Amino acid sequence: MKKILVLSVFLGLCVNSLSADDLKNSLTHMLNTKDTSPSMVDLSSIDINGKAKPVKKVRKKRSAKAVVAMVNGHKILKKEADEHLKKRTRGQMSDFDYLPRKQRLRLIQEIALPILALESAQKELSEGEKEAIYARTWIQKEALKIKITDEQAKEVYNQIKQQSQEKNATANVPPFEKIKNKIKSQILEKQIIGKLMKDVEIKVEEIN
Repeated sequence: MKKILVLSVFLGLCVNSLSADDLKNSLTHMLNTKDTSPSMVDLSSIDINGKAKPVKKVRKKRSAKAVVAMVNGHKILKKEADEHLKKRTRGQMSDFDYLPRKQRLRLIQEIALPILALESAQKELSEGEKEAIYARTWIQKEALKIKITDEQAKEVYNQIKQQSQEKNATANVPPFEKIKNKIKSQILEKQIIGKLMKDVEIKVEEIN
């Protein structure tokens, strides 16, 4: 659940987007430019799977469980750094230790952002605000699981049109394509509410 909260808060805050863009641009440059200067990674020693080829000076390979950084006492493992690097470079690099020191620092700063956002959220958000984030995140996750087809929306549209015809008010019904997305949203909302209310026991106390 903490990861869900982190993502919700982090995406909403858009913290330090400049440094993230700088990292992306720098990594992209590293992957597409042959640079033999000491400040850059020599990509000739890395294959397309991000695995190091034999070189004259081989660093001692750290294990996936090795701690590569600390952020306010929170340990960042090499496995986490490797996975983040692989994602950022679309699989072309996957070993954090093969980055230059400056790039390793930037990558750790990016990994640290959601950790710092979570710490701030835990300190500054009220319990009500946290609960609202949990509820909204759950609804968003459920919405992604449900696929509403055009056929389903069309069926509801025809029902609306039929009801309007019975009331001689068909002129007030917009064309299907114009309100299709709105109908889909209503169907989605109805299905989520139905799931929440299923097997729920509600008892309203009488006024004394």
